[in-house]
Amino acid sequence: MSAVSRDGIRVLHVDDDPDVSELTATFLKRADERFDVETVADATEGLDRLDGRTFDCVVSDYEMPGLDGIEFLERVRERRPELPFVLFTGKGSETVASEAISAGVTDYLQKETGTDQYTVLANRIANAVEHARSRRRVEQSERRLRTIADSLPHLVYVVDETGTYRLVNRALAEFHGTTVEAIEGSTIDEVLSDRAAAQFRQDFRSVIATGEPKRLSGIEVTDSEGRTHVFEPQIYPHDIGDTGERGVLGVTRDVTEREGRERKIERLQHRTKALMHTETREETARVATEAADAVLEASLSGVFLLDEAGERLEPTAVVDAVREAFDEVPEYPRDAPEGSRAALVWEVFESGEPVRVDDVPDDDRVDEPTPSRSVIFYPMGDHGVFVVSAERTHAFSGTDEVLVEILATTLEAALDRTERRAALRRQRDELERKNERLEEFTSVVSHDLRNPLTVLNGAIEAAEETGDADQFERCRDAVDRMDAMIENLLSLSRQGESIAEPEPVDLARAASRAWGSVETDAERLDIETDLTVRADPERLARLLENLFRNSVEHGSAARVGVDGPVKSDLVVRVGDCDGGFYVADDGPGIPEDVRGDVFDSRFSTRSDNTGFGLAIVERIAEAHGWTVDATDGDTGGARFEITGVGAVE
Repeated sequence: MSAVSRDGIRVLHVDDDPDVSELTATFLKRADERFDVETVADATEGLDRLDGRTFDCVVSDYEMPGLDGIEFLERVRERRPELPFVLFTGKGSETVASEAISAGVTDYLQKETGTDQYTVLANRIANAVEHARSRRRVEQSERRLRTIADSLPHLVYVVDETGTYRLVNRALAEFHGTTVEAIEGSTIDEVLSDRAAAQFRQDFRSVIATGEPKRLSGIEVTDSEGRTHVFEPQIYPHDIGDTGERGVLGVTRDVTEREGRERKIERLQHRTKALMHTETREETARVATEAADAVLEASLSGVFLLDEAGERLEPTAVVDAVREAFDEVPEYPRDAPEGSRAALVWEVFESGEPVRVDDVPDDDRVDEPTPSRSVIFYPMGDHGVFVVSAERTHAFSGTDEVLVEILATTLEAALDRTERRAALRRQRDELERKNERLEEFTSVVSHDLRNPLTVLNGAIEAAEETGDADQFERCRDAVDRMDAMIENLLSLSRQGESIAEPEPVDLARAASRAWGSVETDAERLDIETDLTVRADPERLARLLENLFRNSVEHGSAARVGVDGPVKSDLVVRVGDCDGGFYVADDGPGIPEDVRGDVFDSRFSTRSDNTGFGLAIVERIAEAHGWTVDATDGDTGGARFEITGVGAVE
């Protein structure tokens, strides 16, 4: 599946065959849980739905009553030019494909038999939606670029090959005593003096011809009030839009402030590049705080990320000076009182709007003492808040504020990337686990089931020749053994799936119910726990049943000698241990030389056992994120400790 975001994908499916519509919707949802599919029977109804609701993609058949798929596509393009549209049709031909492409179809897919086509269709839809969303993000980035350009104190402009201004910022317009709208669309001859225009035309043509940026120095330009400024323009080659049209991007700085600002930008560029190579959230946060300290001289800065419970913004990385300035490194609970630093930080996080405070002691939004005197709070989506802070008032200029935005948005992108990588690693690990289960399945089918099949075939042949009833009993035994193997193998595969939504489960009650499902005779269960754990109730019950059954089968069997029982009744106990709980018995225990093998599938010390019971226990524990270990019990016998358990207070 394409690596799209986890946002939902609303799909409008148009097909005059209701069975096909229902089947397509079912398999799309099965292929990707993000899909929300609405179906209609014809194009006219589809257009009505589009007028009243928002969809991420349209999937349509070609041959339908009324408007066909191409005509429907043309109507959709009139309303929603950028909406992804996939033609999914059983009538495939070069003519239809050509017409669809001419009409602006996003993708074209011919219907086939089998269910694999729906996986392909799901991928095509997801890719098309992600492409459309990416395009919108690019448009948003372009708007952000203008916002950033307008906030810069330098003169910023884009000029095309004809010498026409395609973009200018407010600083340039104000320098010339006019508006952005008045300059954009004008030529350099209409805006600059003759001498300045001639020089600039020569410079930007050189940049376009060579593709190399150019830096000039000592350029004198007179502003609208007749004052002369000395600027240092930098001109860069620039591709305008998607047309391949060439131009230049110019940034003109006042030479008097050049040194400090250039150093800041260069250092920030280096730091933001480093952010693109971090591997963990902690490393990413540390690089960002170091950048704030080194580039912006913000020595009280830190990155505060949301905890798993969503109730606290915790310090993931802070500049060392924070530990010296504060008695304790601050953290920000959601329920902080009004007027506290924490309340203001949460306001920024929840609103998604940055806040700049130039004089913290004089600001009425914070009424608690703090060593910070200037601060910029910058939200980072769902991750948390970047706090850029200094010990002096009015520490940050407008340029610094823009640099914080660049640093914070880069930090947010880096955090997104680390989360995606972590998700990919989890997916890879899960795929490896599934492959291991497949190999396990293949091994059992090809090897373990062969023995009872051989017995079954031999017994059938003997029965046919002799009519011996014992041979039929051998057949039934072989069939029963194969049935047990298959049932345990399927359970082994299913029980290992990750637990999506664990819930609080009373361990004592679960143990009591599980014991009732195990065939026992003289055995006794002692429950010595009052834990409530977060678990899947059914799989926890299966884990306990298998551990109980293991104790009963191995512990009780070892107590019977030639003359009958040789010891008192077996006792199985459930109790608390460090980090979780245990199940133990007072039977003969597990020999030390095989203790490391007991969780291997098909391992058993008894010939009449399939050996999957403890393997299933380990799979269930892993699915919960727990660990299970076999040890000696306090009174001898076997003891299984399940740790890493999330207990509920």
